Amino acid sequence: MPDSYVSSFLERWFEWSTTSGLRVLIISVVMVLGLAIVKRAMDRFQKVYEGALPTEGQIKRATTLTHVIRDVGRVVILAMGGMMIMSEVGVDLKPILAAAGLGGLAIGFGAQSLVKDVITGFFILLEDSIRVGDVVEIAGVGGVVEEVKLRTVTLRDLSGNVHVVPNGVIDKVKNMTKVYAFYLFEVGIAYREDVDEVMAVLRDIAEELRRDPQFAEDILEPLEMLGVDQF
Repeated sequence: MPDSYVSSFLERWFEWSTTSGLRVLIISVVMVLGLAIVKRAMDRFQKVYEGALPTEGQIKRATTLTHVIRDVGRVVILAMGGMMIMSEVGVDLKPILAAAGLGGLAIGFGAQSLVKDVITGFFILLEDSIRVGDVVEIAGVGGVVEEVKLRTVTLRDLSGNVHVVPNGVIDKVKNMTKVYAFYLFEVGIAYREDVDEVMAVLRDIAEELRRDPQFAEDILEPLEMLGVDQF
């Protein structure tokens, strides 16, 4: 009797492995290849635009969109592949899809913040207000933007701490590196010094920095001085 059970099990297992099991294997391989292709394509695209785009702002925007496209591609591949595998192993997808439809009602309740995050993230990308590499201040947190996703923005502050900010709480953005940035500094001098001579020295230093290859591309305009504003 046990032998018949074992024999029956082996027959069913062999039949499944040569039909649905084989399809599950193929789907899994296609998913892995799809994920690898998406990553390779986005990496290749990033190398191309870094050498082709003329301005740093355009490169930042392209980098941001590349990261989002990569993430969306992964989600789509995993979702489609997962549903196909569940179908092959005998899971009835109709109740799941029906539950997903009913789950749409949760948007007005528990998922409200999630939907708000995604919608805000979409408009952040559309309006190009935050890009990877920008120095920004959002939701009371400042730092360099490391990632922009549909749901969150990741910042790293000057202390090296990482902050993940949900897009839904971003109501105001202070972008300190959009197109260009000013730095205002005060230079104190002694009463005995010649003000005109000090200003001439500052101009000479500024011109030397503009000619220095290490700083030249970061200094867009000549130094502007307001003069003496307090004693």
